[in-house]
Amino acid sequence: MASTVGELLMVRVGVEARDLEEVLETLAGLDFPVNPELYPCGALTTIEFPTYAHQLEEIYLVLPVQAQVEAISMLAEIGLYS
Repeated sequence: MASTVGELLMVRVGVEARDLEEVLETLAGLDFPVNPELYPCGALTTIEFPTYAHQLEEIYLVLPVQAQVEAISMLAEIGLYS
């Protein structure tokens, strides 16, 4: 059965540790649920969460400009295609 909400993506947001709390609070205020996983690596923390393609614009609008955002197809993420 085809989805009516669009393609599922994996979003990765790289932020400096000092900005982490602000970015997590911002993501928590979105109109859709975000269940993030955090991966610290030195001064940079990566926040990962799944979302649908139509929600990307809202994510880009609320995040600070210094956040590094990457979105890839969930099918590519799990290795079904590249």
